[in-house]
Amino acid sequence: MEKRYLIRRLEASDCKDVITNYYTYFKELKDNPTFGLTLYRKKPSYKSELAWFRSLQKDIKKDAIFVSVAEVNGKVVGLCEVRCERKGSESDHIGTLGIAIIKRYRGIGIGRALMEDIINKSKNKYEMLKLAVFSNNISAERLYIDLGFKRYGLLKNSIKRKGRYFSEDLMYLNLRHLQKKRAR
Repeated sequence: MEKRYLIRRLEASDCKDVITNYYTYFKELKDNPTFGLTLYRKKPSYKSELAWFRSLQKDIKKDAIFVSVAEVNGKVVGLCEVRCERKGSESDHIGTLGIAIIKRYRGIGIGRALMEDIINKSKNKYEMLKLAVFSNNISAERLYIDLGFKRYGLLKNSIKRKGRYFSEDLMYLNLRHLQKKRAR
C-alpha cells in the first residue's frame, strides 16, 4: 500500500476522480450497511454529479467553501470540505465540515492530514467548526477528539438506511480556543 500522499486544493481537473470516488461509496454501502457516510438513496447520475462539481468550483471561487483533497500517485483518494451553513445569518461564524476517503486509503494518516489542513484554512474565516459522525464510526470519532473536537450531542436515528436507523454524534471545534492556546 502506497503511504505517500499530497494534500492540496481541489482543482477542476479532479472532477472525474472525485465523482468516481463518490460512486465507490455506494458499492461500499452494499458490502457494509453500517458504512458511516450519508449518501443519497440512489446513486446520482453522472450528469448531476458534474453539475454538483461545477457548483462546488463556483463556491470555491466565491470563497464560500474550502476544499482540500488527498492525492496518491496522481489520483484523488480523499476530500475534506468546510462551508458556511447559513451565510449572512447570525451563525455564519460556524463552518460545517465533511470528509470522505476511499476505503483502501483509510488508516494511513490521510484523514488526519486533510483535517489539519482544512482546520488551518478555516481559522481566519470561522470561529467554530462542527460535524456529525455516525456513532458506530469509532476510528473517525477518535481522530476528531484527538484534533480537539468535543461532543455536544447525539442525534438518535438521524439516518434511515433500508429500514435500519443509525445515530450520529454531533461534535464541534472551537477555533478561537485553539488560537488562544497556541498564543500562550
